[in-house]
Amino acid sequence: DPGTAVGLPTILAYFIIMGFERLFYWQKSWLHSQGDLKVDIGHLLVSGLFTTSVLRVPVTLGSIAVAAWLAGVVGESLWPNQWSLWAQLALALVYGEFFMYWIHRLGHEVDFLWRFHAMHHSAPRLYFLNAVRFHPVDIALSTFAPMIPLLVVGADARVIALFGLVSAVHGLFQHANLVLRLGPLNWIFSMAELHRWHHSRLLDESNTNFGQNLIVWDTVFGTRFLPKDREPPSDIGIANLPAFPMDYVGQLLSPLRWRAIHEDSAALERATAEPSAG
Repeated sequence: DPGTAVGLPTILAYFIIMGFERLFYWQKSWLHSQGDLKVDIGHLLVSGLFTTSVLRVPVTLGSIAVAAWLAGVVGESLWPNQWSLWAQLALALVYGEFFMYWIHRLGHEVDFLWRFHAMHHSAPRLYFLNAVRFHPVDIALSTFAPMIPLLVVGADARVIALFGLVSAVHGLFQHANLVLRLGPLNWIFSMAELHRWHHSRLLDESNTNFGQNLIVWDTVFGTRFLPKDREPPSDIGIANLPAFPMDYVGQLLSPLRWRAIHEDSAALERATAEPSAG
């Protein structure tokens, strides 16, 4: 069953990576909660489980209906179902990643989308639970951005399930507080070495490495970033938004309070700068 095939390994991966972080950590200070653990558990329950579960059925049914219509127009499924399952998964990762890349990139470049995605970058540290620190709107977009195109071209439930499994487990490794050295594989996977730069407070560094699973489209569009002369920053967060709420309800409502958050942040920065100027 596709649900079981995805669910059980994902749950197991949470516990394995949580254990690995205690033994092979990258930043010792990131091992301890910085007021974020309860918030991330809330995101796990609401965004990671509830939101995608509620939307999955209507989105799937709608996409399958479009796929059936498209197959009728073309005369056959556009997806190479005759390929081996592993080959289909590899194609699905590259094809689906294209849509994930652009949803993620636009989440940084379009202000309306950034107000939903900013929550993810509010994390004061990186560890496995950051993989689910998303606003429900943001996680719905990133989940279904690859899923809908895959369903529309005729990929079956097995391919969708494996794609979901890779995305879930890779997301945990991508945010994990682990010493990970991928070497040449950093040209394929968008894992922790690359993604830590994406959480930098400096925009020139954070507006890079948008890949969720693969880094291939960052390479194609020139947004891959992995400097050789320094380590990724350990001081991470959102630049110029010191008033961004750090409690769960405040983060959930943050897109509706976007202007107020900017005004409060500007006031905080002025108050901080005034004593220095004096």
